[in-house]
Amino acid sequence: MDHLERLAAQLEAHSFQVRLTAPAGLYPRLRVINPMAPAMAEDVLASNASDGEWWYWLSWAGRIGHASDVVTAAERIASVLHVIRR
Repeated sequence: MDHLERLAAQLEAHSFQVRLTAPAGLYPRLRVINPMAPAMAEDVLASNASDGEWWYWLSWAGRIGHASDVVTAAERIASVLHVIRR
């Protein structure tokens, strides 16, 4: 949850809408929504790899980046959601 909370703060600073959820029996996830085009949304998960390192992942198993690099992960999510900067 800590990794997702840090990512949520970074994304909110760039005008994304975010919602952190922890569905029963599933990994916690961060729902990220482009407010300029709400249909452009994605669930992001944080999970540790076999080597113990934590990574951010898109819901379709696309690795975004290392959890220690929140800025790069947020930029990659923005490119997936085609954010229009104000």
